[in-house]
Amino acid sequence: MIDSNQVLADFQFIGNRVSNFKIETKDIKTNEAKAKVTYNFDYNVKEIEELEDKYVGYIEFITEIKAKIKNVILFKINLTMEGAFIGNNQKLTKENFLSMLELNGLTTLSQLSRAYVLSVTALSGITPPPVKLPMINVFKLRQQKKEKEEKNIKLS
Repeated sequence: MIDSNQVLADFQFIGNRVSNFKIETKDIKTNEAKAKVTYNFDYNVKEIEELEDKYVGYIEFITEIKAKIKNVILFKINLTMEGAFIGNNQKLTKENFLSMLELNGLTTLSQLSRAYVLSVTALSGITPPPVKLPMINVFKLRQQKKEKEEKNIKLS
């Protein structure tokens, strides 16, 4: 066996919470029509603190889901999942910690959001099947967010 202290990562997940959740459903007669489901994702780095021996970072992952049959909305779901992470400031720069927060933190929160939405939609009677969030490319999400921010700065 390998001692866990020898393989622990310098970036760790310490907790999460759902800070916003809203689900709206409508009882419509679908006549077996297939619903078109759309997903939108975003994130915000809420805060990074540098303490004596570590960084503490807070990030939120935002998910919006909408299902339509023709032009009628079947359901809408809005979820914001927040996460807290720590990093060893003796081994990570603040920039590296931010990068890990955006990449590893978002990956963690997207999977927690996936499980949450799956459970809630199953319990809410959205079947068959309950809503499964697709896996996302966190690198592309991060890149598109940065491009959008740069574009907004240029327009200001």
